[in-house]
Amino acid sequence: MSKSIRRSSPIHQAAEKLIDLASALPMGSEPRKLADAMRFTLDLADRFNAAFTAQGWVFVEFCCGHEPAAEALAMKAQGSSPEEIDAYLADRFINYEPLYWQAKKLLGGAVAEPIHPVRVEVVERAFRAYREADFIACVPLLLMLIDGFGVTKTGTKSIFSDLPDLSDLFESEASVGGHQSGLKAVLGQLIRTKKGYSEEQLTLPLRNGILHGTRLNYGSKAVAAKALCVLAAVIEWARDTATVPKDETARRKWNAQFLAANFARLKSTSPDEALGLLQGAFDSGRSHDAVAIIDYHPSTTNLQSKLSEWADLMATTRIQIVRKGDWEVFGSPTNSEQKARCRVELIVRREEDADESRSDETLYAARQAAMKEFELDHVWQIGLPILGIIRSKFALT
Repeated sequence: MSKSIRRSSPIHQAAEKLIDLASALPMGSEPRKLADAMRFTLDLADRFNAAFTAQGWVFVEFCCGHEPAAEALAMKAQGSSPEEIDAYLADRFINYEPLYWQAKKLLGGAVAEPIHPVRVEVVERAFRAYREADFIACVPLLLMLIDGFGVTKTGTKSIFSDLPDLSDLFESEASVGGHQSGLKAVLGQLIRTKKGYSEEQLTLPLRNGILHGTRLNYGSKAVAAKALCVLAAVIEWARDTATVPKDETARRKWNAQFLAANFARLKSTSPDEALGLLQGAFDSGRSHDAVAIIDYHPSTTNLQSKLSEWADLMATTRIQIVRKGDWEVFGSPTNSEQKARCRVELIVRREEDADESRSDETLYAARQAAMKEFELDHVWQIGLPILGIIRSKFALT
């Protein structure tokens, strides 16, 4: 029998050790008060999943709130209806900003220059539809993203239609979102089906009925929020259970050494400072600086290849980025990861024929949590997918 999330998750085990240490301090001390207040959260994910996976909700560590989860459990204990709890969780449970960024990064293969740009576009459309309350458009897009990404991670099988054959993949005890008490249980709810067409209002994002067109009364915020929640669980499961192939070890080592050497010089403490460093790299033709200050993932990107790409581009092209607005920053310096964005004008001039392109773009910046894994400085980097933009403007390959 699988262990509970509390007993198996590395995050929860580490938290429990810290709480135990603080609990040995004198009564009334602030650390002791904090430890006593936090102890109830250790089994919160287990209790939430036991109560609400049948309703289509699953606790996901990176984007679900502890306080809303606790409140939903209190509502259930007080006799609130499933509809009341659904409405509350749809409004409060999910932190959409980190989910949006993780979806672009994991499903697209990267934020700055995605391996799967079409899938990134679908992510953007799905989240835009959710923000605009266009739930009829949002839910099928989310279900397609979940199914397609699942096939990518499993190889050839759908995590919906082939769930019984993939049962062992969702036995992870290392992932909160991917724990069998959560993701596996809620996926089982979403493959329920009935024959024939019905306009009965759905309370779950039922994959078969919605995508096959037999259950079309799904356009509510609660159903859309549950689809987002399942997407978050799939992302957390894929991230937490990923393994590093042996042939990638050398690349990761080279990347870490390259970034460490360059971060010793390029210590950007703000998004604007990172932009200044990137523009300086463009002006001087320093491809090493450009690659270090762009938020390529430190383990999944071949930085050696990016160096040659940027060197070739800088030899033939002049690039200027002019900020047109203030930075909008998401998260605080104490978070493991921060994001930022602002509007800019991108000016690109090809030297050989003086052909010039000017366009308004959204510039992104980030302090990547992944840098901690490599014991690297937590600096700001720029995430504009500039190689792809320039190539599309000048029809380069």
